Amino acid sequence: MPKSKKHVVEVKITSGKTACKVSREFVIALPGDKIKFHNSTKAKVYVYVSNDDLFHDPMFKIPKGGYVVKLVRKVQRGIYPYAVYCEEKTRFCSGSSMPIIILPK
Repeated sequence: MPKSKKHVVEVKITSGKTACKVSREFVIALPGDKIKFHNSTKAKVYVYVSNDDLFHDPMFKIPKGGYVVKLVRKVQRGIYPYAVYCEEKTRFCSGSSMPIIILPK
C-alpha cells in the first residue's frame, strides 16, 4: 500500500472584494492522504464538505494553527467540492472558483 501524503490548504484574510481566500483551488489526493487546513486568520473558520463519505465528519472547525483530516481509505474516486466559511467576515472564502478535492481514478 502506498504511503499517504500530506497536503496543505491555507485560509487567509484578504482585502478587496474577497474577504477570505483559500490558497489552493484544488487538491489532488488519494484515499488515506491527509489534508491540513491551516487557519492563518484570527477568525473562526469552518469547512463544509459536499460528501459525508470523504472524511469522518462533513463539517469541522479549523482552529488557529490548523486542523488535519484524513481521507477515508474506502472513499469513491471523484471530484468533491467543499466550502470554507469565515465567521469574522460572515462569508464563504473564495479561490478562483469553489475549492475542490480530486481523487483521480
